[in-house]
Amino acid sequence: MAAFQRYKASVDPAPASGGVATGRLKLKQPKIDRTRRMWSDREEQVLLTSLMELVVHGWKSDNGFRSGYLKKLEDDMRREFPTTDLKASPNITSKLQAWKKSYNSLQQILQLSGVGFNLNEDHKMLYTS
Repeated sequence: MAAFQRYKASVDPAPASGGVATGRLKLKQPKIDRTRRMWSDREEQVLLTSLMELVVHGWKSDNGFRSGYLKKLEDDMRREFPTTDLKASPNITSKLQAWKKSYNSLQQILQLSGVGFNLNEDHKMLYTS
């Protein structure tokens, strides 16, 4: 949304020291949302591998993961990427929520009648009638 905002012009106020105002126009640039972070494919791969390791080592139960699993994931990410700025909250939790949302959407599509995978195993969706 910030990309659609126009630049706003403002006049420099008179200096506080009692000098004369220059009358120059300053352009204010639109604010950029710096809270968003793009994950690289490698980071997603390491996160998924770390989650699978937790499942193998008994951190997953019927009710979800045991407490402390986010710290383990953060440690794994920091081990693989020493200079990363990823944190358990909000970065890893929001990525897991996005994956759950995508998974649930795909699950609902696959439950529809006539949707499936083709025989060539290239995972394209078919609509049969």
